[in-house]
Amino acid sequence: MQIWRGAGVREAIGRSLGPEGIVVGRPGRPSPSWIAGLPFGPDQFFLGGPTGPLGTEDLPELLDALLEAIPDSVRRIYHYDATWAQEVERAFTRAGFEDFVHRYTMVRSLPAPRLPEPARLGLEALSEENEGDFVAAYASCLEGCLSPMSLEDRADPAAALRFQMRQEHGPGGRQWLLARTASGDVAGIALLDRYGPEDSDWVVTFVGTTRAHRGQGYAKELLSSAAARATRAGARTLYLAVCQPNLPAVGLYRRLGFRTRETYRVFRKLRSAAPVTGA
Repeated sequence: MQIWRGAGVREAIGRSLGPEGIVVGRPGRPSPSWIAGLPFGPDQFFLGGPTGPLGTEDLPELLDALLEAIPDSVRRIYHYDATWAQEVERAFTRAGFEDFVHRYTMVRSLPAPRLPEPARLGLEALSEENEGDFVAAYASCLEGCLSPMSLEDRADPAAALRFQMRQEHGPGGRQWLLARTASGDVAGIALLDRYGPEDSDWVVTFVGTTRAHRGQGYAKELLSSAAARATRAGARTLYLAVCQPNLPAVGLYRRLGFRTRETYRVFRKLRSAAPVTGA
């Protein structure tokens, strides 16, 4: 197997997967098939699928080579391509990962839905003065959350929130929104960002209400406010991701006009597994 990284990735498949992107190809062939990877966090990795025709007999060796090239620090791998689902799961199992949870990517067209009248929440941007409120609100949002992804974040919500803030979607687009009630209580937070280099696609990377303010319609208002801000910034579509078991959130998003675009799987490294050897 042959492995490309960084600039070699761009030469191999004609586009950038980031400075640490990985492509694995079969040697000795003028037009090999590839499996590509892209890190998007300190311990998380996106795994793409083959970019061309690929026979079943080639896949195990390609996958094993790619997983060996992924850094030992990676704890979660996100995989969208369902074409080779069984083969991918076998390879991940061999590398010490388990199929953790399935997630939806959901999308809706903008402009945003109308806000409830009258608007009950005031929104603040992230600042040094309210960073502590952001962290406390994020921790409260995770309490009782039905998302398996959030269960792991509860051990260190501050680190989980910092990871959310570091994600690179689109330059200059991030808006971290803290929602307060008229009495000054923090009701929730939303993290809004460009989904890519164009202004037309935006993403809500997190939205949640604090434990004391659930069931009062604040999540709908907060998400609607985020969508309205994206609309004013030129967005035509708004994306978000949600775990399949989180049925209340899925139902809310569908009522607000979001539709499922794709389903992907998250694989988690088993705590008792031997570390994957890095290349």
